[in-house]
Amino acid sequence: MNLFYIIIAPLFIIPIVYFTGSRLNEKIGYAAAIAPIAGAVQTILLYPSLLSGETVVSEIRWINYLGLDINFNLSIDGISLIYALSISSVSAAVCLYSVRYMDHRISELGLEGQERKRAFSRFYAIYLVFYLGMIGAVISTNVVQFYIFYELILISTWLLIHTFGYGDKERIALVYFIWTQISGILVLIGFIYQYMESGSISIASYQELSIASYLLLLGFCIKMAAFGLHTWLPLAHGEAPTPISALLSPVTIGIGAYGILRMASPAVADLSRWIALWALVTIVYGGLVALTEDDIKRLLAYSSISHMGYMLLGIASITYVGSVGVVYHYLTHAFLKAVLFMTSGVLMMQLHGVRRVSMMGGLATKTPVAAFFLASGFLGLAGFPPFSGFNSKLMIFTGAFLGAGDTAYLTIVAGAAFSSILTLAYGAEAIRKSMFGPTREGLKLEKAEISMLLPIAAMLILSLVFFFLPWLVWAPLGG
Repeated sequence: MNLFYIIIAPLFIIPIVYFTGSRLNEKIGYAAAIAPIAGAVQTILLYPSLLSGETVVSEIRWINYLGLDINFNLSIDGISLIYALSISSVSAAVCLYSVRYMDHRISELGLEGQERKRAFSRFYAIYLVFYLGMIGAVISTNVVQFYIFYELILISTWLLIHTFGYGDKERIALVYFIWTQISGILVLIGFIYQYMESGSISIASYQELSIASYLLLLGFCIKMAAFGLHTWLPLAHGEAPTPISALLSPVTIGIGAYGILRMASPAVADLSRWIALWALVTIVYGGLVALTEDDIKRLLAYSSISHMGYMLLGIASITYVGSVGVVYHYLTHAFLKAVLFMTSGVLMMQLHGVRRVSMMGGLATKTPVAAFFLASGFLGLAGFPPFSGFNSKLMIFTGAFLGAGDTAYLTIVAGAAFSSILTLAYGAEAIRKSMFGPTREGLKLEKAEISMLLPIAAMLILSLVFFFLPWLVWAPLGG
């Protein structure tokens, strides 16, 4: 299969969406969803080739500049297959979900007439650039392409937060831009240094320990929002439009883990114990703050920080099992955190903008489907079967224990395993406050939109599928 179709689909649909969106209003979202749906279908069709041990590659000659021969190569192996499948399927679900949500959000912004119509065109065109950046980054074979797609993610998400976000959206978008641009600069310097050392721009060449490895590790850890480098995430993900939060928090930040696995593993091997400790602090910090957070979107943002800690722990293990667990947890976190963010958006619409969990109460009897989604999402992330979180966490901790070489390291891993209870704690507390107890006086509840609930159900079903069929992850990765 020609992998360029995965890139061509959004490139072809972006101008169509931009120039015709003002005629179709919010319904242009259905046209925009064609690109990620096509990407998901194309990715699934690659499974037979990957299961037979192949790596699918497509190539065209690009440029020859100053003796540097750059081909535009796209490649999918086991790791990029799972990443591409996660990105395309969640992007498709969120795009369909956003049709009704963005109609509501653009009304909240007070846009009317022609300006309202243009807002739909802008949102979905930028949304597809965002999707293009994510999918392109994980199937690129050289760092020039990777960096272009990496920057597309930054620019598009900055525009989406700045234009369609909540609260002090311009300032928050700027904070997000600065932090993620620091990540991009560190990654770029690492690429330049590696090229000066090796003369290669191939991602596959990043196998030797060098200064580039440490620069890339730091840059990608900013993307993952590891503890100390995380302050931008609750701001940006909490105030982004909810469909964008549903992509940023579970899908985009995990691309940092992809970058580390591909290009910074020598530095990880050199600093394994310290990274494991950093992972533990990230898990505990994110979980504890989520436990005290009252704003449902910020709660979920801190939860994402905590779960990036689990992925960092798997990376630090330097074991095959741990690495498979990282990729598995990326998929798990993508599906289940999308469930939680989209459900929070449904509740915000039903409750006319109420975001504070303490201002809800007794909603389980009034909106039982949302209650079910919320409970399922938190239980899945906590590692309860029959959701894929059970499989991914089991593999991460198995790999981490296998990679622990002494008592101190074992203590770190045991602490991380014990800290899994934090996911259950903040999830249970959020459900208790919002879904049970007395109904808040004067709380008005609108009917949930079926068109928003169906994409959430689809993400939950995919998590169930990957629990019962774990070979869908293991087999492409060589398991």
